[in-house]
Amino acid sequence: MKKILALTVLLFAAHMLAAQYRHSSGLRLGYTSALTYKQFFKGEEAVEFLVSGRDDGLQLTTLYLKHQPLQVSFNDNFYLYYGAGAHIGYKFMDDRRLILSPTVPGELEYETNREAFFTMGVNAMVGVEYRWLAVPITISLDFKPYLDFAGMRYANLRFWDTAIAVKYVF
Repeated sequence: MKKILALTVLLFAAHMLAAQYRHSSGLRLGYTSALTYKQFFKGEEAVEFLVSGRDDGLQLTTLYLKHQPLQVSFNDNFYLYYGAGAHIGYKFMDDRRLILSPTVPGELEYETNREAFFTMGVNAMVGVEYRWLAVPITISLDFKPYLDFAGMRYANLRFWDTAIAVKYVF
């Protein structure tokens, strides 16, 4: 009887450990595609790091996310997550200036220079995650609007930055 009870407790503990995850890493594919790493630190609260390439540059984004189970009738593995964060990086932009034409006196023309700019900004994120822990992966669909300041000269608001992410759970 003691062996059966011990085996039952062991199986229950193994099931509880498999039902949660602490880390995941994978790919986010969308307008801002990225390598991503997520670490849970308190219950369903997590920090997610994204390394992305956009506008021929590099960007590091950090997000604080809260997860909540979605009450859907057909499955218990769906979670809603939401949060906010910030990003830093650099990108290349074409800087156009209106100048007097060197070839035709009195005419104006544009001079275009490709310049690298330091960028920083704020992000928000809302998404739905499916935890398929038997495999172990997660699949998510998210919406991540951001406000980007490039070189303190340009501001860019991108509202529809959506993506699909696939992450390995460990």
